Amino acid sequence: MDAIILAGGFAKRMWPLTKNKPKQLLDVAGKPMLSYVIDSLNKLDLDRIIVSVNSFFAPQFQDYLDSNTHYNNIELFIEKSDNENQKLGALGALNLLFQKKKLQGPVFIAGGDNLSDFDLTKMVTIYNKSKADVIGLFDVENIELAKLYGIAELEDNRIIDFVEKPSTPPSTLAATAYWLLSESGITNFFSYINEGGDRDAMGNFLAWNVKRKSVYSVSFKGNWYDIGGLDSYSEAQKWLERRP
Repeated sequence: MDAIILAGGFAKRMWPLTKNKPKQLLDVAGKPMLSYVIDSLNKLDLDRIIVSVNSFFAPQFQDYLDSNTHYNNIELFIEKSDNENQKLGALGALNLLFQKKKLQGPVFIAGGDNLSDFDLTKMVTIYNKSKADVIGLFDVENIELAKLYGIAELEDNRIIDFVEKPSTPPSTLAATAYWLLSESGITNFFSYINEGGDRDAMGNFLAWNVKRKSVYSVSFKGNWYDIGGLDSYSEAQKWLERRP
């Protein structure tokens, strides 16, 4: 199984920190954010990890990999985008990567700005039993907070509906950027793209996909930081500094 780390954004909400440095290489409690993501994925039985980056920041990512020689199963995939206006979006980047690398699945996908203490092997266990897509969810445990996320409605552990930022959330289970796409999931992904589906937010594909095939979930508790701004970046710093 291959894994993909999505790191192709420009993170303008975190300027000036990210004006000349990619968000995923910012220091978090003593080491780059990306290192934590790679370490969590290395607990899985992976053939390789592909880091999807834009062409503007690609040299910095290459320097990072060159300086970490123990990461011998990692390669870059470079999107031809030099600025915010040219970016492909998360789904656009995946579409290009799937085609260029001829990936058929299963593929584990992780956001390069998602830090957690989740046991991601639980998602692989569900996949091995079902051979279906698996999405990592996080219980925010607060209805008002749930209105700020993409929220899943479950039947047992199968996702039967998904809605972005609902005014009346059906649950408090928010989708994280941990996805495991099966072979049929990638086939469905191409169908979604070919039908003109939005190429930016991953949640748009999830909402479409759960209506067409069985998509399962693991509902995590613990610590999860989706670092989209300076506040969440500061919170993740404090968490990791406190952690033994």
